[in-house]
Amino acid sequence: MIVAGNKSVLILFAFLAMALSGFGQSKAELQKQRDAINEQIRYTKKLIAEAEENKQATNQQLLILNKQINLRQRLINNMSSEIDEIDQDISSMQEEIASLEEQITSLKKEYAAMLKANYQNRRAQDKLMYIFSSDDFNQAYKRAKMMTYYAEIRSRQVNEIKEKQNELTTTITALETTRQEKASLVSEQQEESSKLEGDKSSRQKALNSLKQRESELRTTQQKQEQERQRLNSAIQRIIEEELRAEKKKNNGVYSLTPEGKIISENFEKNKGGLPWPVVRGVITMKFGEQAHPSIPGIVITNNGLDISTDKNASVLSIFEGEVTSMFSLPGAGYNVIISHGAYRTVYTNLKEVKVKKGDHVSAKETIGTIITEADKSIAHVEIWKISSTGGVAQNPEYWLSKK
Repeated sequence: MIVAGNKSVLILFAFLAMALSGFGQSKAELQKQRDAINEQIRYTKKLIAEAEENKQATNQQLLILNKQINLRQRLINNMSSEIDEIDQDISSMQEEIASLEEQITSLKKEYAAMLKANYQNRRAQDKLMYIFSSDDFNQAYKRAKMMTYYAEIRSRQVNEIKEKQNELTTTITALETTRQEKASLVSEQQEESSKLEGDKSSRQKALNSLKQRESELRTTQQKQEQERQRLNSAIQRIIEEELRAEKKKNNGVYSLTPEGKIISENFEKNKGGLPWPVVRGVITMKFGEQAHPSIPGIVITNNGLDISTDKNASVLSIFEGEVTSMFSLPGAGYNVIISHGAYRTVYTNLKEVKVKKGDHVSAKETIGTIITEADKSIAHVEIWKISSTGGVAQNPEYWLSKK
């Protein structure tokens, strides 16, 4: 009976250990995510501080504030998930404590019952008389073995009770530590919620300041839109020229070389894991159509990603390939296009370039240095897929690794 009981207890604790281990892994992953978000928030705060040196609210400052608010909300949501995981831990520990208390009570009852059943053997001479009163040697031997067996069981029960009591004490201590961890996290979450409200207040203040300069900003936006259109047209024209040249080599048919096919396949295999074009940065304008951050009624179409980064930051190739084109445009600085088989990556807004047409570059190789003006440094990257009908802009956020 005792052996079977011990086996059940072992199965129970194995299950509890597996459950707690699963929760621990989830908490560890949430902690890892929280650390990453905190690191991004520290970086956005740095960029905001640099933007504020301009003494005048800018759209770039507003975009970074929007990013920080988004990050802060993600952090709060992350903390909520972690608190839920801790609550599950607490619930599991409470169940474990109840189970241990029940086991200890059961073991004590069994021990008391055995003591009572063996009360007649309370003195050494009683044990000897019980053995010597045997009918024969075989019976005496069995009685001696039985007395030894009972003694071993009692000793084992005492040790098991002590072990369970120690486990109970350890689990209660762990429960208290986990409760303190939860209280600390709840406090931290409340602090982040307060900071979130502060960020929203700063955003509203910046918006109010920008609204007072709406006429001026509309003029600036029109100029920026013209520059963006010139850049888009230049990229489209170059891609079409490259496509025509490749078709000309293959009797009017678009076809990749064996090497080009390999590079294309490798590029596709790395989707979602490509390195960023800058060492540090935060996305402040996403791919596709989006409302202007401060001017009502204005929609911006972005063929790539705008990444706010450090002053004079280096821009890096996101994959190996060949530099097929370089050009400069007013407002966009130098621009570099790199071929990766059926794909092209475009890097703009460079004040100086470290590569030349025809160069073979590797992943993470420095292409040039970003333009820094008006206390802002924005790296712009685009990804295009080429087919026989032309080029189609891809969302770089789906291709780059998550930060």
